[in-house]
Amino acid sequence: MPEVKFDDVFNEIMKSDEFRAEYEALMPEYELKSELIKARIKSGLTQSQLAERMGMKQSNLARLESTSGDFKFQTIVKYAKALGLKRLNIVLN
Repeated sequence: MPEVKFDDVFNEIMKSDEFRAEYEALMPEYELKSELIKARIKSGLTQSQLAERMGMKQSNLARLESTSGDFKFQTIVKYAKALGLKRLNIVLN
C-alpha cells in the first residue's frame, strides 16, 4: 500500500470551498483550546487537578479539551480562573 502523507491529503481537501470555510470557522475555537491546554501543562496541573478546581470530573475535562468538546464562554472563564489566569487575550483573525 502506498504511503499517503497528511499534508497532501489536507492540501487536496482544502481546495473545496465548503471544507475550507468550515475549517476556517472552527480554527479560532481550536486555537483557544490549544492555548488553554498549553497553559494548563505549563502550570504543572494534570487534568484531574484542574477538574477538581473546576468542580467537575476529569473525564468531563478531557472531553472539553478534545476536538469534539464544546467550550462555552462560561467554561472558558472557569477554566482560566482555575488555572489562576488573571487575563486572557483572544485574537480573532
